[in-house]
Amino acid sequence: MRFKSTPGWEPEMPDATICGMKTPEVIIVGAGMAGLACARTLDAAGIEVRLLESTDRVGGRLGSETRNDVCCDLGFQVSMDNYAALEDLVPRSLVPRRSFVPGAIVWDGKRQTRIVDPKHSPGSVLPLLVSGLVRPRDLIASIRCRRWSSRALPPRFEGATASDVITAAGFGDRFVECFLRPFFGGVFLDETLQVDAGRFLRTLARFASGRAELPDGGMQRLAEAMADPIRSRIEFSRCVETLTPDPGIACSDGARFTGQAVVLAGPIDRSLDLLGREHSKVEWSSTRAFHFRADTAVLEEPLIVLNGSGGGRLNLLCSPTAVADGYAAHGQHVIVASCRPCRGGAPRADVDEIRAEAGRMLGVDPNRWEFIHEQRIDRALPCRPTNIDPAGLPDRVHLIGDGLDDPSIESAVRSGVACGERIMKSMA
Repeated sequence: MRFKSTPGWEPEMPDATICGMKTPEVIIVGAGMAGLACARTLDAAGIEVRLLESTDRVGGRLGSETRNDVCCDLGFQVSMDNYAALEDLVPRSLVPRRSFVPGAIVWDGKRQTRIVDPKHSPGSVLPLLVSGLVRPRDLIASIRCRRWSSRALPPRFEGATASDVITAAGFGDRFVECFLRPFFGGVFLDETLQVDAGRFLRTLARFASGRAELPDGGMQRLAEAMADPIRSRIEFSRCVETLTPDPGIACSDGARFTGQAVVLAGPIDRSLDLLGREHSKVEWSSTRAFHFRADTAVLEEPLIVLNGSGGGRLNLLCSPTAVADGYAAHGQHVIVASCRPCRGGAPRADVDEIRAEAGRMLGVDPNRWEFIHEQRIDRALPCRPTNIDPAGLPDRVHLIGDGLDDPSIESAVRSGVACGERIMKSMA
């Protein structure tokens, strides 16, 4: 196994001599949700940990920032009420979460159509059929997809894509273009719907059995609550440069740490770089998000608004203040305009054009909306899981994160918990 070299590194030098502190049992690189979950699992078993985070906050890609007294999540992000691993470590009694209505308001370029999951609202079926956007074939296709998603991946979909599944299910073109493509294109940040069929069906099962939600006070609260029990073990602004074979790591400031195990929990391409592996094939989907504040509500219920017109810059609109508390002062309303995804860097967008398009989708005058913040998110989601054989990793070095599985908060947390359990077993 090839490691990136550390000039002048002397393996016999004890860590206590270099750092003046006790060597921890496990070093975790990255305080995102996977790294935090791993640390929590080990800490609960009495194993000492040290987390090294290159930024000044926890959460990784999940998080929020405050601008002009408005909580701005890092793009449009949601949790799910059926994220069991997250619930175990961050129960909703600690961080309350509020649910969206399962569905969306679809704007087709001319009018809005409210689409709510008939499973949650049987009375919505007739209005859906009357709207013309949903036809009986679409309801039948939806039932067919849910049946496929509730069992092991059918052999016919081995190597297939989400688009293949949608075609095989028999959805009509209008429903695909107005609802399925913008909805799942936003979930996967891939409007081509070329993601793996298994990932599509697993995601469909997740939405069919649960509800999307936001925590009071923004998504960063989930990360902060995850970190609280181990906060004293987190060292911020620690940029890891190399992995050493003791196992250990060396930081850009000259600090070096060794331990019984090293867990790489940062962005997948950075972890591969530390391992001396090729990471150029790791592709990222990008997007932009614009945050506005208004004095009047723009949505009467907690629903997203999908752009089903096939044109424009936006993928969806959301008003977090219609869902959860703590995003803005009482009586103020936040609007998040999330742009359509792309590969590579997110293209530039004009805030006035975005505001105007959002107003058209909502059917309101947006001219009095206050622009709060624009976020360019160049590494929003990895385009596909990275296949790494754990047996090929260096001894006592572990690689975790949602870049190895279906990208989500839950898969990141599960990855961290599973890694912690493996390490505990190896140290028993």
